[in-house]
Amino acid sequence: MNCWKTINLSKDIGLYKIYFLSLIVMFFSFIAVYLPLNLIFQGIHLREDNFIYLVLFFIVLVPIHKLLHILPLWLRFQKVNIQVKWSNMFIPIFRTKACRAVTKRLLLISLMTPFIVISILFMACIILFPNYFHYFSIALAFHIGCCVPDFVCINQMIRAPRFCMIEEVEDGYDILVRQ
Repeated sequence: MNCWKTINLSKDIGLYKIYFLSLIVMFFSFIAVYLPLNLIFQGIHLREDNFIYLVLFFIVLVPIHKLLHILPLWLRFQKVNIQVKWSNMFIPIFRTKACRAVTKRLLLISLMTPFIVISILFMACIILFPNYFHYFSIALAFHIGCCVPDFVCINQMIRAPRFCMIEEVEDGYDILVRQ
């Protein structure tokens, strides 16, 4: 197999540009989610208690996001290496890597799974607990901002040949095609 393209977000776009884009997307998604919900739930009294749960959720959101990337691979019986490192603030940082190349379709599903699952979960929580829709709006916007690197990868992988294989390398992805 030949390498058709290598996707490395830090080299192609730049890490600070991705962080800035994530911050901008986070800000605009909060506005796009909160304002319509504020109009829908006008008569509801917002509660400010349980803020600590929002903070705790921010801490566990990224590991949950990473584990949801792995879920489609596990369901297709793919082996995945998981490395856990602890940051200075005692937050687990997961590095995951598929042991072998996967199909383009499976990787696209894997990249979309956290966005779909967590967004549906937050929307359900907004409907079930309307008194806390401001907290869920903040958390949803934060998660959408965390999904920006996934969306950039998806955008680049959509242009790849239809029946390619994608291999995860140290700093990105290699798109492999048969000769």
